[in-house]
Amino acid sequence: MVMISRQLLLTYLYLLIYICLSSGVILFNKWVLSPKYFKFPFPITLTMIHMSFSGVVAFFLVRVFKVVAPVKMTFQIYATSVIPISAFFASSLWFGNTAYLYISVAFIQMLKALMPVATFIMAVLCGTDKLRRDLFLNMVLVSVGVVVSSYGEIHFNVIGTLYQVTGIVAEALRLVLTQVLLQKKGLTLNPITSLYYIAPCRYQILHLKF
Repeated sequence: MVMISRQLLLTYLYLLIYICLSSGVILFNKWVLSPKYFKFPFPITLTMIHMSFSGVVAFFLVRVFKVVAPVKMTFQIYATSVIPISAFFASSLWFGNTAYLYISVAFIQMLKALMPVATFIMAVLCGTDKLRRDLFLNMVLVSVGVVVSSYGEIHFNVIGTLYQVTGIVAEALRLVLTQVLLQKKGLTLNPITSLYYIAPCRYQILHLKF
């Protein structure tokens, strides 16, 4: 019982840290990209800096400090799995960061409520999940809530909304492709090894877009 309680406390602690860090990154990105504050309206460059730092940290954790061991990665798996996943990951970050130039952080967070809806739809289309009535009704309720919130947004911007929604769709495709392309091949990546293999590829993709 003591072990279970300790594990629960650690889980909640990790969740709290994740929420704080996630909120901090969101507010920092808005501050950097906003023309009123830091005045750096270059979302692709900001995303490339993000990818570079993530890749360097992951390299040191895997190769230098050996916190985790690298997985057996072949060229075929990298070309057919890692590159498509990296492309959608880079797209989601790019579109998401660009949305900060047009809409508020609060509205972005409201739109992110569509993430489970987009993921469920993509999973059904890709055949990794089945269309169930109860889940479909829940998704409809979430979508209606987001539409109502959007209607009440004072500073509604169509371009910013489209950027954010496109980023959500790209992220949903990334999640589904991770399951379809990697897990079905028996390759499981933890967060550190995911950054180790995906971050450099995302950087190159963004460099091509830039």
